Amino acid sequence: MSEADNASHMNGSAVGPDGDGGDQHDELPALSSAFRQRIRPVLNRIDELRSHGLQSDLKLPMVAVVGDQSVGKSSVLEAISGVEFPRGTGMVTRCALQLSMQWNADPEAPWHGRISYKDVNGHKVDKELNSPGEVDGAVREAQQRMTHGDNEISSEQIDLAIKGPDVPDLTLIDLPGIARYSATGGSGIAQITKSLIAKYVSQPQVLILVVVPCHQDIETVEALSLAKEADPQGERTIGVLTCPDMVNKGAEQETLKIANNEKIPLKKGYVMVKCRSPEELNNGVTLTESVANEAAFFKTHRHFSQLPEQSVGIRTLADKLTEELFESVKRNISTLQNDILEMRKKFQEELQRLGQPVAETKDEKRRYLFEMLSNFNKDVAIATQGEMNARFHLYAKCRKHWTELGKQIHRAWPGWVTRGHISHYWQPPEQVTRLITDLRGRELASYDHVFPIIERIYKEEFLNKLKQPAEQFLEQVSDEVTDVVHLIAQKVFGDFQDIFEVVTETSNEEIAKVLELARADLSGRLFLQEARVFSQDSQFQERIAKIEEDLYKDNGNQQPPIPDSAERIRRGLDAYLRVATERLSDTIPQSVLYFMFDVVSKQLGNRALDLLSESESAETFLSLLREPRHKTARRKQLKEMMEQLRLAQRDFNKFRLDVQA
Repeated sequence: MSEADNASHMNGSAVGPDGDGGDQHDELPALSSAFRQRIRPVLNRIDELRSHGLQSDLKLPMVAVVGDQSVGKSSVLEAISGVEFPRGTGMVTRCALQLSMQWNADPEAPWHGRISYKDVNGHKVDKELNSPGEVDGAVREAQQRMTHGDNEISSEQIDLAIKGPDVPDLTLIDLPGIARYSATGGSGIAQITKSLIAKYVSQPQVLILVVVPCHQDIETVEALSLAKEADPQGERTIGVLTCPDMVNKGAEQETLKIANNEKIPLKKGYVMVKCRSPEELNNGVTLTESVANEAAFFKTHRHFSQLPEQSVGIRTLADKLTEELFESVKRNISTLQNDILEMRKKFQEELQRLGQPVAETKDEKRRYLFEMLSNFNKDVAIATQGEMNARFHLYAKCRKHWTELGKQIHRAWPGWVTRGHISHYWQPPEQVTRLITDLRGRELASYDHVFPIIERIYKEEFLNKLKQPAEQFLEQVSDEVTDVVHLIAQKVFGDFQDIFEVVTETSNEEIAKVLELARADLSGRLFLQEARVFSQDSQFQERIAKIEEDLYKDNGNQQPPIPDSAERIRRGLDAYLRVATERLSDTIPQSVLYFMFDVVSKQLGNRALDLLSESESAETFLSLLREPRHKTARRKQLKEMMEQLRLAQRDFNKFRLDVQA
C-alpha cells in the first residue's frame, strides 16, 4: 500500500463505533466497535496512566503478540489495529513496541501520533507524527537509533501513541520474534529475545497472542512453549493460526486438528486468520479488501470452510480479544484499585516532602527564606543541645573524642608516680633527686619543703603534655560541628544550591571565628588557670589517705617506714594528679563544647538572619531563591499523575459497579 493509500484508508469517513457511516464504517479497525461499547472508558483511563509512565507500578491490562521470527506477527497486529507496522524478511521487530491507541469521538479530528524512545546513548527522543503513513518509517528509524546493527535486539521499548477517529481504544505490545540465529549474534540472539518476551508475558495482566503459521510444525514453535511457561493454565493465551493458504496439500487435516484444539490444546483455543500476503501488499490490497478476501477464503476453502465461524477470521479474533480483555480488567480491577490507592498515598507523601512552590513576590520570598533560615537555626540548636532522638546528634558524634581525651590525660601521668612502692624499695628518678638537692636551703634533713617540687613536676611533666591533645580535641569537635551544620543546611536548603552555598560559606566563617575564641580560651584561660596548683583540703587529704591505705595493705597490713622527701613528693604528686585528672577530663570538654556548641549555635542564628536584614546583601540573597527546574517539574508531574489516578479510581469504581450489577 502506498503512503497516500494508507492515509486515505486510515482517515476514512467513519463516524464512530455507533455512527452511521454506511459501507465506509467497515474501514474501521476490526476491534473498535465492540471494544468501545464495553470498556472503552476504563481502557482510555489505563492508557492515560500508561502515558504518565505508571505501567511499571500498576498492573495495566495489555495485549502482547509473540511468535517465532517472520511468522506474520506484525500482520496480525496490523489487521487488528489498522496501523501498519514494518514488514520484511529476517529480524524486522528488534525491540518491544508499545502501541497505545485512543479513539477520538470527533469524526473530523485529524489523526495524530507521537513516538518516543531512548537511543543507544540513553538520550530521550520524542517525535510528532502527522499521518499514519509516517509510522512505518518512524518505527524503523527508532529501531536503527536504539541498536548498533540490523541483527541486534534492544531491551528498551518504543512507545507509539496514536489518536484519531478511526483508531480503536487499545494497547498492544509487538515483541521481537524469536530468532534462532543471526549472522552477528549467533545462537545467543535466541536467548536475548526469549528473555525480552518473558519479561512481558510473565505479567499476569498481559493477554498473550501466540502467532503460529499453519504450515509450520506446531510442536517446534518456541513462542508457544514460552507462553505455556508464563501461563501454564492457559488462562490468558490465545493461539493465532496464520497463513492458511500456504498449507501443503495433504496436511489440511492435521491443521484442522490444531484449529479444533485437538493437538496441543489451549484452554482458550485457536483462531485462524488470513492476513494480507506479500503478493496482496504488492498489489495494493487495502485492509478492508483483505477482510473481504479473508471471508471469501474461509467460505470457499475445501477444508477450512468446515471450521465454525467462532474459530476463523480477524473479526472473530477481535471479538475474542475484546471479551478476554474485558475479563482481564474485571479480574484485576480490585488489585488495580488497591495499587492506585497505595500509589496516591506514595505520591502525596512525596508532594509533602517537596513542600510548597517558591513564591514570586519579594515579600513572599522574604517570608519563605525567613522560615527556612528559622528551621536551619532550630535544627542547629537541637543538634547542639544533645536531646534524645535528635536527627543530627552532635553529642553522640563527639562522645568518642572526649572519651579518648580522658584516656590521653591519664596516659600523661609520669610513669614513676603510679608505682606505689614503699620508700625503702623505691629509687626516685634522677630529676626528683636533683630537684630536692637543688632547691634545698637551710632546711634540716627530711624537713625540706616538697610543695615547690610537686608544683614544678606537675606543670612540666604533666600539664604541658595536655596542650596538644586538648588542641586536637578542639579541632575534632570543630570538624564534627561543621559536618553537621552542612548536613542541616543540605536538608533545609538542598534544593536551592546558590543559597546552600551562601549559608555554608557563612557558617564556615562563623565556626572559624568561634574556633579561634575556643583556642584562646584553652591556652589563655584554662591552662593558665590549671597552672595554679589548687585543691580543696578535704579532696586532697582524701586522696592522700587512700594512697597511704593502699601502701599499708601492700606492706602486709604493717605501717610502712616514715617516707623520705622523695616518697612524700611521689605521694603528693599522685594525690594531686588524681584531683587534676578528674577536673581536666571535664573542664577541657566543657570549655570546648561551650564554644563549639553553644556559641556556634548562637552566632549562626544571628548571622543567618542577618542575611535578610542587611540591606546590601538582602537583595542579592533574595534573588538566589529560585526553585530548581527539576523540582518544579516533578511537583507538576506528581499533581498530574495524582489527578489521573483520581480519575482512574472514579472510572474503575463505576466499571466495577457496572459488572457487578
